[in-house]
Amino acid sequence: MNYPLQRRNILAQAIKAKELDGFLVTAAVNVTYLTGFTGDSSFFALLPKNETLISDTRFATQIEEECPGMDAVVRGHDKTTIEAAAEVLTKSGAKSVGFESNRTTVAEIEALKQLAPKVTFVPVAGQIEGQRVVKDPGEIESIRAAVRAAERAFRMFVTTVREADTEKDMADAMEKYVRRAGARGTSFPVIAAVGDRGALPHAPPTDRQLSEGSKLLLDWGADLLYKSDLTRTVRSPFGTLPTRKNKGERVGYDFEEVYQIVLAAQNAALAAIRPNVRAKDVDAAARKVFANAKLKNDKHVGENFADFFTHGLGHGIGLEIHEAPRVRANSEDVLTEGMVITIEPGLYVPGWGGVRIEDDVLVTADGCRLLSTLPRDPNVLSFA
Repeated sequence: MNYPLQRRNILAQAIKAKELDGFLVTAAVNVTYLTGFTGDSSFFALLPKNETLISDTRFATQIEEECPGMDAVVRGHDKTTIEAAAEVLTKSGAKSVGFESNRTTVAEIEALKQLAPKVTFVPVAGQIEGQRVVKDPGEIESIRAAVRAAERAFRMFVTTVREADTEKDMADAMEKYVRRAGARGTSFPVIAAVGDRGALPHAPPTDRQLSEGSKLLLDWGADLLYKSDLTRTVRSPFGTLPTRKNKGERVGYDFEEVYQIVLAAQNAALAAIRPNVRAKDVDAAARKVFANAKLKNDKHVGENFADFFTHGLGHGIGLEIHEAPRVRANSEDVLTEGMVITIEPGLYVPGWGGVRIEDDVLVTADGCRLLSTLPRDPNVLSFA
């Protein structure tokens, strides 16, 4: 199946319905989606009589390899991509051309208007992103591959991590293991947060050692063009008892109790997922678990754990690590079969730390399917 061709055909129908002669794609990620070309600094023009990839001589061979048979204008170093695109549009005879108003800069569109004065440029926001929301079978398999690479990296990580490793050491190690697992790199900078630093959902890595906390929050993903995004919070076998080093965590919260609350919230969200369900209702299913949660410790009577869940439940993933749909309280998105989303509830208690569990999920005809298979077990470091 030629999925890029199928995607271009869908776009062509949408552009025709808008009574436009053509469409200019300037965002590299959307050029990739429509053509399969993985280079940068290139545009794609969908025009009345042809489809043209506009690039430069650095990518001439790569275009032949990745986009066989596609028309391409390969500019020299003496011409800009904007200038080449303006020439292509002018020669096409197109009168009205849509452009990605949510991606194209003001400077780019002003230059195009000046260089192609016979063309009327019409702003169209989110057209291709709207197509990308529902993944085709090729994309789903690509995301599965990215998940598998991330999981292989994690299995390497848990067998090599040591007591003296710092957050930066662990983040660097995971970067290496993700590449060793076959990925181009990580989907985003790895988050490795020890002890009370886990209360920062996006904690930057520091020189805090694993032994200086009773738990580790690790958030990572693999980039194989398509992305994956996983989080596990695990108990540290080295810093489980209160010491002078980790005394900042001693706020009276039991790790196992908090972990089970987060796990229950994730399970409730997963049970709520199915086509035609509002994304905000899936988010609400997790928040309801937090709002009703109680700890055995009397000190926490009346505490609303929903206050410790400080971000949305999840987001779409694909060619970008954050894309539609948005799974959060104010989302207007409705779930559809073929969407791939993260489900990542977390509780972040200042002075104690955080627990987050994140998995990648495919919306199916009758519910959902976890694409990630790592055990949701907080004791995976016990043998390290």
